Amino acid sequence: MTRVGGRGRAQGTLAGVAGLAALAALVTSTSSAAAWCRSTTTQDFTPTGAQPCDDVGKPLQWASRCVSYDVQRDASFQVDLATTRAVMQASFDAWASADCPADPVACGPGGGRGHPTIQAVDLGPVSCACAEYNPSGGNANLVIFRDAGWFDCNGTPKTEADINLALTTVTYNTVTGEIYDADIEINSNPEVAELTTTSPPTRVVDDLQSILTHEAGHFLGLAHTQLLNGDATMFPAYKQGKITLRDLDRDDVCGVCAAYPPERVADCAPAPRRGLEDVCGGGVAAVIPPAPAQGCQCALLGTRGASARDAGLGGALGALVLAVVVRRRGRKRG
Repeated sequence: MTRVGGRGRAQGTLAGVAGLAALAALVTSTSSAAAWCRSTTTQDFTPTGAQPCDDVGKPLQWASRCVSYDVQRDASFQVDLATTRAVMQASFDAWASADCPADPVACGPGGGRGHPTIQAVDLGPVSCACAEYNPSGGNANLVIFRDAGWFDCNGTPKTEADINLALTTVTYNTVTGEIYDADIEINSNPEVAELTTTSPPTRVVDDLQSILTHEAGHFLGLAHTQLLNGDATMFPAYKQGKITLRDLDRDDVCGVCAAYPPERVADCAPAPRRGLEDVCGGGVAAVIPPAPAQGCQCALLGTRGASARDAGLGGALGALVLAVVVRRRGRKRG
């Protein structure tokens, strides 16, 4: 049997200052001119100092020049719905408004070439609170808060429950790299994160806009940057109180412009695959098509383990999970 797709999971860390020494140990003197990295179809790729970016798999990318997102309507007791929508749009706009350099691969100085051919559109709040992709029904690219604890929508605890700040799950075609769905979950349990949103900031603890701008990068298909670039939004470390992740570094700009160059020709079709759906499960009963004559069917994250294949496409699907982690220090628990 020829394997044509699969399910993959990769995690990246956003460590606190205490973890920077361990991260720095991975840095080598040999690195490419471009520090940014893109997520790819390579399953379970683990970056190292010698190989910080995967250059084997197909880079992940949205096919449309417009992609939608929807904030779960309950939002958080820390951040209301209207504020969340405004902060999420500002986070996406930071990427869409980047001034692309003449050569984003070399990441040289200068700009004015144009903007990335990708923008995010808020289609309004939805009821579903599950990070999922429905191959047989409607979908929504969700932004979800987890106030009660770091659990999925079925009550299953996530890993490293006391330190995760956010998690972005991207479902994509494992053959072409086309992104089909992306969901952002924020750990808003006050025992873990004290989210602040003031602008201009007065008292910053865990800056929601910084966290969401980093997550928006993952949503668009970027991986963590190489460790030599400590000022980038996609750098895998966040210092409590920091707000500079709201604004893209040169490295971030080059990454998104390489992924979505200004000259790219693409339609603006922001609706999710098979249309926007307010409720979980795609709004239809689960339908599992018969097994193909060749190849294999692959379980997708968000389908409760059911084997499913995207009808009308030759490639099977997989899922990529990108975690943003912060190591907390000095937080007393009552």
